[in-house]
Amino acid sequence: MMIIATIIQVYQFMLFIRFIMQWIDTIDINSVHPAFKSIITTLKSVNGTLIPITEPVLAPIRDKVTFNHIDLSPLVVSVILSIVAGVLTSIFSF
Repeated sequence: MMIIATIIQVYQFMLFIRFIMQWIDTIDINSVHPAFKSIITTLKSVNGTLIPITEPVLAPIRDKVTFNHIDLSPLVVSVILSIVAGVLTSIFSF
């Protein structure tokens, strides 16, 4: 059970990063101060790595949980995963 809980926590962390990255992705790299360009570029590449891992789960619910151009699907999926982890923990703790 510990392995499943760890996998869920890692996936939730990836979802949190995706949620934060929706604002960083809108930053035009040419309008950033040169001292921050490498940081923004690195963050955008991390997001590019996370998209193929998280998008299959997020895409089906995105149109239902987007408000004012803010994509809440990573948060919704994270809550659902927390519930699943809680249920699995209670089932396997007996």
